[in-house]
Amino acid sequence: MNISDILEFLPHRYPFLLIDRVETIRPREFIAGLKNISINEPFFQGHYPDNPIMPNVLILESLVQTASLLLVQDSEFSGRYPTFKSIQSAEFIESVGPGDQLRMEVQLENIEKNTIRFTGHVMSNGRVVCEAKLTFGLISQPSRPQIHPTASVHPSAELGKDVVVGAYTIVGENVRIGDRTVLESNIMIEKWTSIGESCHIHFGSVIGSPPQDLKYKGEKSWVVIGDRNHIREYVTINRPTGKGNVTQIGHDNLLLTNVHIGHNCVLGDSITITNMSNIAGHSIIEDNVIIGGVAGVHQYVRIGKGAMVGAYTRLVQDMPPFMLCEGNPALVRGINAVGLKRRGASLSTLKELKSIYKIVYRSDLNTSQALKEIESMNIQSSEGTYIAEFLSSNSSRGLNKKSSSR
Repeated sequence: MNISDILEFLPHRYPFLLIDRVETIRPREFIAGLKNISINEPFFQGHYPDNPIMPNVLILESLVQTASLLLVQDSEFSGRYPTFKSIQSAEFIESVGPGDQLRMEVQLENIEKNTIRFTGHVMSNGRVVCEAKLTFGLISQPSRPQIHPTASVHPSAELGKDVVVGAYTIVGENVRIGDRTVLESNIMIEKWTSIGESCHIHFGSVIGSPPQDLKYKGEKSWVVIGDRNHIREYVTINRPTGKGNVTQIGHDNLLLTNVHIGHNCVLGDSITITNMSNIAGHSIIEDNVIIGGVAGVHQYVRIGKGAMVGAYTRLVQDMPPFMLCEGNPALVRGINAVGLKRRGASLSTLKELKSIYKIVYRSDLNTSQALKEIESMNIQSSEGTYIAEFLSSNSSRGLNKKSSSR
């Protein structure tokens, strides 16, 4: 290996690269390298300048770099980085000065998991000048974000490992992006946005833009997005109105093309929102909800977990958990039996939820009366209990009582 090869594998640079050439490599066994000592070495200026002597610690460092090179050029250790852990023994026999040539010979003794032991000696003019026994550890190589040359990343932004920032993407101030998240091209991530790990955001999306709300006066507020979210093209997510407030997106969600999430919204986990649907401000969407394409959700509306909203639906009031709704205006069509079965609901649970649906939507009872009737059922399932809790909680918009049976 010549110096160009060495520079490809070792991170060291002038004045701390202490190996000029590798004469012999036997993978996972042996390596021999050379270092030519010149009077121009910077350490001679301050280390006994009247009688130039190479510091012993640098002789040992040349041995360490040679041992490191035996590891980093070996494909078996790809993705891991050697770290010098300890010296079992070291003996310096003779001094080294200008004009000498060092030959570092390193023998790999054994490998135990992530611990590697070497025996090495340094020779000059045919004489041994240093002998040592060394131990190395192996750790994962630190990675750097991959930022396209045309992208703009604010100095205050924090990017995790293996983050990818595509062409012409802009990452604003005080943005945090978690490990392994991919930002495709032409994306705007505005200030005060936090994105979790392993997310994938596609072309043209705008995340963290100011709310479309006349009450907003520029106060600091956040968009917080969890892990493993898939956000497709041209999605917009607004930060909230109100100092310190949060527009929150949970984990494992899928937002398809042209979806809009308004200010102060809270989304749970494993939600799918289909193309061109709009979620107005202050809405709450709970876990495992599916919303069809071109749906419109009014501000302050709650959608309970496991519910399904059909395409082209206009939803202006709260939708209870585990229900199906569709239409303009939205009509409740029954329970989301398919979704419940996919998540492992038992037959008895399905029967109980159908009974609750009939009480709420096929009787002449108002919500308070229906809730009393449900409470008298001796509910057994957690899903039934959750519907009762949802119906009894406070609501800004009221419950959607319209059904296809009426």
